[in-house]
Amino acid sequence: MLYIKDPLSFKSAIFISLEVLSNYDNGLLREFVASIPSTVGRVRLETSMEVEASLTSCINEFKETKTYHWLREDFKNALYDIEIQLNKKMVS
Repeated sequence: MLYIKDPLSFKSAIFISLEVLSNYDNGLLREFVASIPSTVGRVRLETSMEVEASLTSCINEFKETKTYHWLREDFKNALYDIEIQLNKKMVS
């Protein structure tokens, strides 16, 4: 389960990362992102281990790109928020 504080920024940031990282265009993350409601408030989503592993890998790779460094701060914060949650799950 993931808590997304800013769904609109998170969706935009992940869509940008998927455009940059063509190797993640397997549909799994696109389906997940499409399932996120376009709302201003915080949302809670049930996620599979496969989606969480793909998100972790995608975010880590995306952070190594030049595009990531040009992102708006709210997009970076949305990704960082999810990254923290995913890292806590891996440690547990």
